[in-house]
Amino acid sequence: MMENNASVSKKPVVKVYIILLLAGILVLSALLAALIAYQTGLIYGDFSKLATVNGEPVYVREYKMKLKSNTTEVLNYSNQNYGAEAKDSFRVNSYISEVPVEVARKKALDDIVEVKVQQILAKEKGIIESTDYKEFLKELENENRQRKDALKHNKIVYGPDNYGEIEYFKYSFDNMVSKLKENLKENELSIPEDRLKEMYSLLKETRFKLPDNIKIQAINITFADEKGVINDDLKNKARIRILEAKKKIDSGEPFEKVALEYNPKGGVFEYTFTKEKQMAKDVSYPELLNEALKLEQGQVSEVIERGTDFVLILCKEKKSTGYLPYKDAKKELLNELIEKDYKEYIDKLVEKADVEINEKLYKRVNVK
Repeated sequence: MMENNASVSKKPVVKVYIILLLAGILVLSALLAALIAYQTGLIYGDFSKLATVNGEPVYVREYKMKLKSNTTEVLNYSNQNYGAEAKDSFRVNSYISEVPVEVARKKALDDIVEVKVQQILAKEKGIIESTDYKEFLKELENENRQRKDALKHNKIVYGPDNYGEIEYFKYSFDNMVSKLKENLKENELSIPEDRLKEMYSLLKETRFKLPDNIKIQAINITFADEKGVINDDLKNKARIRILEAKKKIDSGEPFEKVALEYNPKGGVFEYTFTKEKQMAKDVSYPELLNEALKLEQGQVSEVIERGTDFVLILCKEKKSTGYLPYKDAKKELLNELIEKDYKEYIDKLVEKADVEINEKLYKRVNVK
């Protein structure tokens, strides 16, 4: 009797073992499926590693941030080059050799590699502590929390009340690059004085020549009535008179004599455009200055049509005022050379960078 009872009691234990074994198989299968899915990029998260640049990770979210910020630029490129209008998303057009979605992917990847190279350099220089996008997101969260608290306590907040991810990345990245340039121009990108002086000499005539002091005389024939209303009949008559005046000047009559004959009340209108006024962009009658700049001293313009009159001008006097001194041009030249040298320096670092891409994941990341 006792033997029979023992044999009966083993059956539930066997069933439990079978259930546990099946459960274990299911769990292992699920883990294996998940592993395969991650390896093939079928599923991924914000912080799945899309690539590494010199060992530093590039996450999916980081890549998509750059992809999203490039969207408008890429669509404009597509429209300008192929006349293709993009609506809700990137579309493949059979007549487009560079598919917008692939252009967007490639540009975003190239941009993020360039970003990462600069971040790594800034980290080496002690300008930033980390290149990790997770740390950036913590900074963004902290920045917005501080802004929210400041507004709550009626404190002054400069800039937006709340930063968006793309907006704050651009702001913080631009600040980092500015500090990086300052660091590099004292060391790796130091510009020797003779290079600046050579550049100044090359650009002296085209960029650093100061505006001439210009004096002009003018003949003005209006085609508006006393109330300022434009009249077609008056305009036709005014056109005939200004062409008559031009013909007399071209035939050799002195400008002043013709001006006395054709200007209202027999006057000669004179205007002076000084160097100081031109540099300050504080010039009356800028349209006349633009014409005067084209003339040599003693030359007369063609007929100029303005809003309510026709005008002829004589360049009465044009005096050189010299050049912007080297000491004043130096800062502008230095900044220009730093920008140029910095770009070349970063381009070389990008070219040498060790970039490893998870190709399967890269191809599956949703562009939208």
